[in-house]
Amino acid sequence: MTNSHPATPKFLRRAVAAGVLLSCLFLAGGCKTSDDATAAASQLAATAKTLTNYYSALDTILGQTDQLNAVQVVLYGIPYDAPIKAEIADTRAEIQKRAAIAKGLTELAQNFAKLTGSTASTDASASAGKLETEVESLKLTKGKMSSDEQALMKAAVDLVVKAIQERKEREAAQGISKFAKALAGFFTKEAPDYESIARDYSAISSSLAKSLLQNGQTDPSGFFKVALDPYGLEPQITDPKLKNGIEMLAEQQVDLKAKALDEAHKNASDDMEKCLKQMADRIDLVANDKPMEVRTVPVTLANVEKWAEPFITKSLSSASSRSAPKAPAKTK
Repeated sequence: MTNSHPATPKFLRRAVAAGVLLSCLFLAGGCKTSDDATAAASQLAATAKTLTNYYSALDTILGQTDQLNAVQVVLYGIPYDAPIKAEIADTRAEIQKRAAIAKGLTELAQNFAKLTGSTASTDASASAGKLETEVESLKLTKGKMSSDEQALMKAAVDLVVKAIQERKEREAAQGISKFAKALAGFFTKEAPDYESIARDYSAISSSLAKSLLQNGQTDPSGFFKVALDPYGLEPQITDPKLKNGIEMLAEQQVDLKAKALDEAHKNASDDMEKCLKQMADRIDLVANDKPMEVRTVPVTLANVEKWAEPFITKSLSSASSRSAPKAPAKTK
């Protein structure tokens, strides 16, 4: 068995890009009709929520990978070097910052109505300023981004804040729409980093599961429930031959599930990319005073949510169990 660790991905660009993408549509919407503005606000809120959940799911995956590495140390003595552990922790920190940015964008979307017309609300201006601060808190690296591209993103965020403060939505919309067109390119460049996180998680978890199977440290009863459940019977496997015979089937199931995990994330990543490209196209229409006829969120958002939901549920369940108060000890 080999120890598998996720390489630290270059998370920063897409978080910043997503922030500017959504902020762009806010500003552009202020230059259009009220119908376009309302549609833009709805799509922005949904996109920001999905981004938050996507990042939260990746954070959970990294947390579980950290735990699996620690388990391998205890069970098999496989090294989990301090630098690798720190690398995973740093990666999680960057993912959490991205999730915070996406959550902040949801707040900005909720304030969208206050940006329509010729005035900018204090709340919306404060939200944009908070977004700028969150973007600046990220550790900017240039592994997959040129200095010119990085400068463009920073200038775009500054432009969003300045435009809201000076009530110059139209002036900001054209420049920001150019940045939005580059979003899909950044997303595509970064996709392998996200896929590496998912692959490493499925690799180490499936390896550990199969090792436990081979050492007789699992209960194969679950394989027989499909036959016994209709009759209200519970499996109780005691025959060693039966236990050993089911091991091969169990290992095949582990392999199939690991492959399914990889495919599910790949599809979610592809769907998120499609969504961002669609949003960029719609922003371009609004920013250039063309009708935005689509009034629904990109359909691919639902697919991303479906992938993220199980990981988010696990994270919430784990947090709840850690915070649950302990029952007082009984006294005689």
